[in-house]
Amino acid sequence: MTSIVVAMIVIFVLVACTVGMVLLGIEGRGKQRAPKLADRMARAARHLNGDGDPPARLVKLIESNRGR
Repeated sequence: MTSIVVAMIVIFVLVACTVGMVLLGIEGRGKQRAPKLADRMARAARHLNGDGDPPARLVKLIESNRGR
């Protein structure tokens, strides 16, 4: 019974994060209230869609591991 409750809580958290990402990141709603959060959500949405550029630290890490 406890595992069902925990699983439902995890599912509800994932749904809330997805809805927040869509509303703030993709549609741009609430950008006047929380511009930093909206920009981060938009960046995350671009990455999830495959449109975003990889972070510079990740590129540097991959390049350093290729040389080994």
